[in-house]
Amino acid sequence: MRKVFKNGNSLAVTVPKAYAHQLSIRDGSTIEWKNTDEGLLLMHEKKAKKPTDIDPTVVKLIKKISKKYAGVWQDLARV
Repeated sequence: MRKVFKNGNSLAVTVPKAYAHQLSIRDGSTIEWKNTDEGLLLMHEKKAKKPTDIDPTVVKLIKKISKKYAGVWQDLARV
């Protein structure tokens, strides 16, 4: 349960850390509210990252590691 608090001219409520992590809600995330028969529903669209969204430095590192350990990956595939 959370308490509502005043934030400027608005009312605010915090999202518990466990839920924020599970739903990938971060500072600046967009959420929607929906009024239902059971109460207010908080909705966050979890967006998967596209390969083009990955930092090019990370992509190079992944390729380097994949090449270096190619034999290991093949051995693991046979297990």
